[in-house]
Amino acid sequence: MKCRTCDRLACHWDWFCRERALRVHWTVPACSRVCLEIRKERRLVDPNEFELAAMRRAGDAAGEFIDALGRTDMAAWTPAEWVSFVETICGAYVDALIDQQINVNTAAAKVQGLPG
Repeated sequence: MKCRTCDRLACHWDWFCRERALRVHWTVPACSRVCLEIRKERRLVDPNEFELAAMRRAGDAAGEFIDALGRTDMAAWTPAEWVSFVETICGAYVDALIDQQINVNTAAAKVQGLPG
């Protein structure tokens, strides 16, 4: 099982959320107490290499969007242009992560001798 915070191998399995009204007890896989605390405080963790690559791709897409729009003054954008901008960034980020996962799955299938 992987850590829900950083995606490393999990070895700790506890966290009680006192902030919840129903006093829900969550069992959360984590690699360390630090990750449990980060998750508890909802702090961000450092992005991994795959997330950084996806961020670069999203940044490129954002630049292309702005170039295509022809206006760099974001304060003057319409709400529809803002929605399109955010969709472009988020879509490029998610697409990059999906593409990376497909590449990993294909490589793993080749190593395992499975049809790809």
